[in-house]
Amino acid sequence: MMAESGGRPRRAGLGAPQLTLAGSAAGAVVLAVLAAGGFDPLEKPETDIAPLAAGETVDLGPFELTVDRLRVVDELPGISEGDDDTRVLALVATVEATGTATEYGALLSGSVALDGVPGVTADGDGSEPVPADAVHVMADGTRLDAVQPGLEYEVALVWEQDARADVPAEARLVLVGRTLRESSIDHTQEWLDPLPVAAGDLEVTAPPPSEDES
Repeated sequence: MMAESGGRPRRAGLGAPQLTLAGSAAGAVVLAVLAAGGFDPLEKPETDIAPLAAGETVDLGPFELTVDRLRVVDELPGISEGDDDTRVLALVATVEATGTATEYGALLSGSVALDGVPGVTADGDGSEPVPADAVHVMADGTRLDAVQPGLEYEVALVWEQDARADVPAEARLVLVGRTLRESSIDHTQEWLDPLPVAAGDLEVTAPPPSEDES
C-alpha cells in the first residue's frame, strides 16, 4: 500500500531528458538525518534508491511528485529573482497529496534536496544534500504552506545559490520518502522515518543573457 511503501518511482510516459527550512520541524528532521550520514544515496543499496529523471512520478508517502525541470528563476511572479549576492534555483514539479488529510508545505520542501551544488548550503559545511527553502505555486508565485487532498499543484521548489558560484550545468536531486506509522510519542499516525528513495542528475536551464550582457 502507498502509505507503507515509503516511496517508489512511476514512469509518467514522458521523455526523460537529463535534467533552508530553518526553524521548521520537517527541515530539522531531514537535516538530522543528513548529519547522521543516513541521507547519502551512495550509502544505500541501488534497489532502495531508484534512478530519477524528468517526467517521472515518485511516491514519497505523503505526496506524489512529478519532476519536470530544474532552472534558474527569472520570470516566476512573486518569487525573488535573487540579487548581487544570490540567485534562485527552482525545481518545477507537479505535486498531489496521497491521503485525505491536508499536508504542510514544509513537509514537501523537506522531501526534496539538492546534493553537491556549489553555493547551495544549509547550516553545515555544504557536504550534505540541502532541502528546498520553500515551495511556491507556479500560477501566482504564492507560497504553498498547505497541500490540500484531491488537488494537483504545479509548484516551484526553490533554493538560494551564492552568486559567486557558477550556474551548474546539471544538479543532483534527491527525493525523500516517509512511512505512515504510529508515533511512539503520542500514538498518532504520522509520516516518519525519512529516507532517500530516488536520486538523479537533472539538467539546469539558465536564463538567456540579458541585453546588457550580450
